[in-house]
Amino acid sequence: MIRLAILRFFESYFRHRWIYLAPIVIMICAAGGFVALSKKEYVSQGTLYVQKASLLSSLTQIQADAFSWRTPTQVALNEINELIQTDAFIRSTIKKTELEAKMGEGPDSVATTLQSVRSAIQVQLVGDNLIGFSAKTDDPKLSQQLASAMIDAYTQWKLNGDQQESVVAQSFFAQVIPPYQADLQRARDDLKQYLEAHPKPLRGDREPQDLAEIAQRQAAIDLASKRLENAQDKEESAKLAQSQAESNVRQNYLVIDTPMLPIKPERSLKSIAISVGIFVIVGILLSIVGIVGGALLDRSFRFTIDVRNSLELPILAVIPDVGRLPTNAVSLPQESPAGKPAAAHAHHQIELAHEPSDAIPAIVPDQATV
Repeated sequence: MIRLAILRFFESYFRHRWIYLAPIVIMICAAGGFVALSKKEYVSQGTLYVQKASLLSSLTQIQADAFSWRTPTQVALNEINELIQTDAFIRSTIKKTELEAKMGEGPDSVATTLQSVRSAIQVQLVGDNLIGFSAKTDDPKLSQQLASAMIDAYTQWKLNGDQQESVVAQSFFAQVIPPYQADLQRARDDLKQYLEAHPKPLRGDREPQDLAEIAQRQAAIDLASKRLENAQDKEESAKLAQSQAESNVRQNYLVIDTPMLPIKPERSLKSIAISVGIFVIVGILLSIVGIVGGALLDRSFRFTIDVRNSLELPILAVIPDVGRLPTNAVSLPQESPAGKPAAAHAHHQIELAHEPSDAIPAIVPDQATV
């Protein structure tokens, strides 16, 4: 059965081989047209340098994260890939590009713009301390804007993350210091009023009770003053920490290669090969489907094995395809020089011809069947 299927397959192909080659040729032409008419894409690339620790972090209280098997560059790359999945980060990136105008055209336009920007940007690890940013669009100016905006958005995110605690601390102490100042002023006014109401006697010392009252009010002043100074010192430390965090981010994340305006479109040979390969594979599949379909729909007997498998009758003789025999292999009987037909000579020439593979079978039923 397998032999019959193989014979049928090849017979169907060689019977109309030029027709079955047409889908492959058509798909190859379609692949060429697709590559030629595809949109030109421009790529803008930038490089960010991430160092392990800066001089400022070693001199101040800003320390790096706990020990980890991942390098700071790998941590930064994972952070960027996670941020790209958020709409807030993409929104901050779009804000610095000309796509900002599309963000006010409705929910559908906003969703489309966010998705297009998310698919256009790409981040990859270039080296132990280098992260590559790239943006691919059909507009060279927009590609440069997206690459630059993405680097700025990430550095600003790091800066905001490091400054968040300092900002919260400053806001807390900014609310606490005024009440502390009011408490100190009330304590001073209380002591002043007591001294005015109980002046020092002209002769002798104050009474022990007056001294105790004065000492109590002075202790309240000292406590309020110390509390106010402590709050002011912490507020100043929070401001200093904010400045230190900003300087630390600027030192740890340096832009080595600024994204430039691409001059010519970039075409990847890999993407072109994949596109052409897909078209060719589709053409081959169409040809195979046509060959198999032709073999299945053809119910004629073309091989002796067809008769054996379908009719279960014996093959007694096979008529050769005379049209494929050589011209000198078949000749009419002619008179010999002696005046006798050359039948033996013609019969000898026919026997020299080989039986073709697609010879037409002649089915001769058995006498018992008749």
